[in-house]
Amino acid sequence: MRAYNVYRLAMVVFLHVAAVIAEPLGCEVRARLQSGWVCGLRRWAENNTVYASFRGVPYAKQPLGELRFKELQPADPWDYLDASEEGPICPQQDVFYGKMMTSNKMEEACIYANIHVPIEALPESSLRRPSRHLKPPYEEGLNEEDESQQKGLPILVFVHGGGFAFGSGNSDVYGPEYLVSKGIIVITFNYRLNVFGFLSLNTPSIPGNNAIRDVITLLRWVRTNARSFGGDPEQVTLGGQSAGATIAHLASFAPDTDGLFNRLILMSGTAMPAFYTLSPTFAQNIANMFLTHLNITTTDPEVAHSQLIQLPLEKIMNAHSMLLEYFGLTTFLPVLEKKLPGVNPVILEDPITLMNKGIGRDMEMFIGFTSAECESFRPRFEQIDMVTRINDNPLLVLSPNLIFNAPASDLLNIAKEVEQKYFNGDITMDNYVRSCSDTFYNYPAMKVAQMKQAMGGAPVFLYQFTYEGMPNVIKTAFDINYKGVAHVEDMTYAFKVNSIVGKYITFTPGSKVDLMRKRMTAFVSNFVKCGYPNCIGNDIAAWRPVDRYLRYQVIENTYYKSTDPTDAQIEMLEFFDNLYNTTMS
Repeated sequence: MRAYNVYRLAMVVFLHVAAVIAEPLGCEVRARLQSGWVCGLRRWAENNTVYASFRGVPYAKQPLGELRFKELQPADPWDYLDASEEGPICPQQDVFYGKMMTSNKMEEACIYANIHVPIEALPESSLRRPSRHLKPPYEEGLNEEDESQQKGLPILVFVHGGGFAFGSGNSDVYGPEYLVSKGIIVITFNYRLNVFGFLSLNTPSIPGNNAIRDVITLLRWVRTNARSFGGDPEQVTLGGQSAGATIAHLASFAPDTDGLFNRLILMSGTAMPAFYTLSPTFAQNIANMFLTHLNITTTDPEVAHSQLIQLPLEKIMNAHSMLLEYFGLTTFLPVLEKKLPGVNPVILEDPITLMNKGIGRDMEMFIGFTSAECESFRPRFEQIDMVTRINDNPLLVLSPNLIFNAPASDLLNIAKEVEQKYFNGDITMDNYVRSCSDTFYNYPAMKVAQMKQAMGGAPVFLYQFTYEGMPNVIKTAFDINYKGVAHVEDMTYAFKVNSIVGKYITFTPGSKVDLMRKRMTAFVSNFVKCGYPNCIGNDIAAWRPVDRYLRYQVIENTYYKSTDPTDAQIEMLEFFDNLYNTTMS
């Protein structure tokens, strides 16, 4: 018996020493997730706020080999994971962000999340050395009983933009430093893009919309692990910018997302098909173009699938590059699905139809657009010679959704209506930028807010960002100049673009630009906390929800003001309402 006790003691000591050795050196903060322990770093945000940062955490098994086009599966458990650095970005060809994106490691194994937590919110167990001789967390239970009773901080899950084709959730563009200092948890992440995220063969093996399923998988992962990093799983806001906002809005209509989040932030993007189309015809056409580039000639989609999962990444991306040059800014898009065996559908009906049915009426929404959205795209439009393309094909002034859904016999007449309103016989880049801004961003933002208000239920808040601050992240990043406020600009006041701020420009403390950064950060963090963009505790301040007159907030200089739609905006709303009502009915 004595020998047995000595043996047990020796084993305990051995396991403890092994745990200390196995634990990564310099592990400053820990979180005990369902899959295992993660080791992060203490980092500094605004006003020397300390936060715990867990980067490059896999939220699912990597979709490699036969999993390339499948819905994500649960991550394999681990004992201890170094979460000090961001993971690789997903395969892509970037035609927009340029020097804003500094991540140069790109892999198909890219399903990673970045979790940023105010240090004081971490559960006590995350700040002390784990007992590694105990069962791993995925066996012994995720949370201690006392920690499971803590309310936790509200969580913002943010979907990066990039035309469904490029971008990442990394901190070069989506730095959490502004928001995490406001007492919320910020989660950014990667999801499958372009071919891998949106190719549809309309079959169980490649159904399309995998990127949206990735987002839903991430949201389930957040709900499961929220308590582990001090979050409240009942207070999750899903946000996004541009295509990321579209994905977030589409996810809110998916059949199996109830309870995963309760608020939406949509910055320069909605589910209303405007800069994209949900048309199965488009999905089929671009899939055929893609397969042709790859010399896949079979008419059997299952054979095509078996060939696609065997192809090297480089060959797939070469074919995608050709498509991107052809289409300009986007390639593969979300698509209306039909029910397929073994597939969880996410888009079964047009989102406008769903909104008319009252779907989403109980979800608080915060919607924004800028005063000159498409100025950000001018360099790309010039690169692909958009003016010549329009002269060669007048239909390009239309929304892709009109092109693929309106009667073909009407399309030229519809295009002429748009030309008369925006071009007056003169196809110039300036006129196209104005048309693009209204067609793709301004009208959808105002229309969705109008429809949401008409539903009743939870409030919707609408803003137009018109503050022309200098120094300016977008103008600096793209080395361009323009009047107004372009696409992405409002987001740069809520997320710190670390690739630009501090390297090329600085926001002088107390300057107007710095005050605007603080104001936008407050709007976003307040909405995450209380469902209003301007609140102190439970007191609702001056910003009121959209009313039946479509009153919204103009954010300019360092203040905001409530305003009715301008005459030009009313005319724009009536123009596109008539265009869609007469051609899509």
